[in-house]
Amino acid sequence: MYQFKKSKTKQFVAGLLGASLALSLAFAVTVKADTVSDLTAQINSLLATISGLQAQLASIQGGSTTTTTGAYTFSSDLSVGSKGDDVMNLQKALNSSPDTQVASGSSAGAPGYETSTFGPATKAAVIKFQVKNGVPGTGYVGPLTRAKLNSMSSTSSTSSTTTTTTTSTVSGCTGTTGFSPTTGQSCSGSTTTTTTTSPVVPAGAGLTVSSPVQPAVTIAPFKASRVPFTKVTLTAGSDGDVTVNSLTVQRTGLATDAAFASIVLLDENGLQIGTSKTFNSNHQTTLGDPFVVSRGTSRTLTVAGNMETTAGGYGGQVASLTVVGVNTGATVSGSLPITGAGQTVNETLTLGTATLYVSQYDPSSNLTKNIGDTAVKFSGIKVTAGSAEDVTLWSVRWNQTGSAGATDLANIVTILDGTTYPTIISADGKYYTTLFPNGIIIQKGFSKDLHVQGDIIGAASANRTIEFDLYNSSDLYVSGNTYNFGITGAANTTGTLSATSRSKFTTSTPFYGGSIVTINAGTVTTIGKSPTSAPATTIAVNVPNQILGAYTTNVKGEPISVQTTVIHFTSSAAGLGTLTSV
Repeated sequence: MYQFKKSKTKQFVAGLLGASLALSLAFAVTVKADTVSDLTAQINSLLATISGLQAQLASIQGGSTTTTTGAYTFSSDLSVGSKGDDVMNLQKALNSSPDTQVASGSSAGAPGYETSTFGPATKAAVIKFQVKNGVPGTGYVGPLTRAKLNSMSSTSSTSSTTTTTTTSTVSGCTGTTGFSPTTGQSCSGSTTTTTTTSPVVPAGAGLTVSSPVQPAVTIAPFKASRVPFTKVTLTAGSDGDVTVNSLTVQRTGLATDAAFASIVLLDENGLQIGTSKTFNSNHQTTLGDPFVVSRGTSRTLTVAGNMETTAGGYGGQVASLTVVGVNTGATVSGSLPITGAGQTVNETLTLGTATLYVSQYDPSSNLTKNIGDTAVKFSGIKVTAGSAEDVTLWSVRWNQTGSAGATDLANIVTILDGTTYPTIISADGKYYTTLFPNGIIIQKGFSKDLHVQGDIIGAASANRTIEFDLYNSSDLYVSGNTYNFGITGAANTTGTLSATSRSKFTTSTPFYGGSIVTINAGTVTTIGKSPTSAPATTIAVNVPNQILGAYTTNVKGEPISVQTTVIHFTSSAAGLGTLTSV
């Protein structure tokens, strides 16, 4: 349930109360011909109406409510710069949950202060909404995000609202007035009220599996990556969203498992879901991290093969990949297994190459950074095209393996040739993928340097670590421009990662280990006299708000909480009773 529905109801009830009170006063003046008993009865009737409205307002302000949200339909894609009613309703939808609010307090975009402009704050809130609901965190409101928003706005959902009031006792006080002589706090104590609203969205009970148009039959050259084999379409029922945990894929056809280096699962946009996998002894593998199929919508996924990297006598084998299982809590119906194209393994075609180096922008050593630091360079690589053909760089998938979470980071982007490209955050907050629109061409013998950077924002992220790796070599997607097959990048050198020496390519996982960034804990390094302090002078009597002194401090690492401040006064007088309201 969107929170703005409750706010409007409150405003309506409050306005009706005011109107009823005004009507009662007007009634007493204008109805002069009525008897006293008639007038009394009419006034009592109005008072009873007011009492009922007050009870309704009280029930809205707390407790548990069940409301059907307005049938607002998001029909257009939205992004930074968009304006209009769609944006305002988007902000209201985001503000319906505390963890996806656009802003707080009375700031623009906060609950009750929604605007019709899509800016950076709205984008950040959209990303949180997408990550929360298993949609790629792009900050762009496209078909998948709109389907999720529309499913929430058309569903009767229950919101549980909890209000907690806490009153603290101030040490050293004997009453409720004045200030504590030990802590300096107001003796009236403090009261904190917290209200939490949690919308409940029903889960779908059914998922239909079907076979779309399959990839064209072709060859699968050795060293080629992301060769498409099989497509599968998943459709959720109209009763709710369905979470799919993984797909089970089996190698079939006249081929051996060794013809494949690994298998990957790709979404509609070419984004890799989960990590690449190899086959077990049953010629099967489980692909993908959990993802969501929104209610009443379909998603078409592709099972692709990363072929062997060394010719091993597999040429001429005809391999296929069959989807034999869809792992979900919903009831699965439709046609399984689904087998796509049978691709012929080829060991004679010479594809282009992409050699990988450590970027000049990579820190190449472990760092310590503070909360609030911006544009921190975390990790980087350089891609060099070989002499066989020009290549095109399509995407890079960074794996954040440090202890810091997605909420500790912001504005994570990939920089290439001075151009900033956004990242798409996975549902678990661990993978940041950048897609390069139309591809970045790297001519034979030339290089492109790219690195990932961002801001450190977590309020409680002290001592956590940030580490951006490439988990597998296939996390960098490059294709050749002559034959249009994907190319698996190869490291120029490999080594062993250690805690003190990072930024290396390896022969295992992670394929590329980035430097470790440790987030500083909060510290106060200096306290001294403020340059804004007034020089010593004569203080006039009976003049309020006179500055007696000031100090400055240097806080680093993270926000800190000041519990008490003890101020010492010295005076030539016998006492300090002449100072008040300090």
